[in-house]
Amino acid sequence: MTHSIFDSGVGSVDLELSSGPFRPHAAFGYDVDGTSYEYDQPTITGAQIMFTVGIYPQQGLIQVLNDGSRVTVTAAETVNLTSGAHFKRRPRFKRG
Repeated sequence: MTHSIFDSGVGSVDLELSSGPFRPHAAFGYDVDGTSYEYDQPTITGAQIMFTVGIYPQQGLIQVLNDGSRVTVTAAETVNLTSGAHFKRRPRFKRG
């Protein structure tokens, strides 16, 4: 007599999908210079954003708020991603 792993009680494995490594991740999105990125936490640091998109901390990052105003984001600042944040590279000004 042969048994299949699909027979009741033979080889059954119960996976708990709501916790552990199989837990689904909520993705929080943000845009930098028109390119969309995802992150698995609701907050992120300015340094993490800059590292991901290849911006040197000396160059800087600007967050564009929903009302159109702009705020400089430093590497040490934490940004809330729950509202879909938008960022731009800080423009460089040259004299002359």
